[in-house]
Amino acid sequence: IKKMAKENQLPAARIMAKDLVRTRAYITKFYKMRGQLQTVSLRLQTLKSTAAMTDAMKGVTKAMVKMNKQINLPGLQKIMMEFEKQTEIMDMKQDMMNDTIDDVLGDENEEEESEALVNQVLDEIGIGLNHSLQDTPADVAP
Repeated sequence: IKKMAKENQLPAARIMAKDLVRTRAYITKFYKMRGQLQTVSLRLQTLKSTAAMTDAMKGVTKAMVKMNKQINLPGLQKIMMEFEKQTEIMDMKQDMMNDTIDDVLGDENEEEESEALVNQVLDEIGIGLNHSLQDTPADVAP
């Protein structure tokens, strides 16, 4: 444009200026169009992701319906109650067996040994059982 203006060819310079203005306008339009295309592309990608999530939810829902049909809640409750009952019976039998074994094999000296151990600990820390009992007031109601 400068060259044409220096050569005093103003009509050619005007045409070139119009072309430049048009080209700049097209460039701006192309940038806007590219932005719009990117927006459309992101929307399509979002829609595709939403469709995939919907399909996954559909599959999960079918699986949940199938499982809910297979679960017999009253039967399951009955099984759990029977399990609890049998567990309690087993615990009672175990307690009875432990008591029987303790009675047969148990040492009668265990009570005396535990008392001796308590007295030994109290003696070591300087507190006698009789001493601490004497310090307690007699008129305190339990």
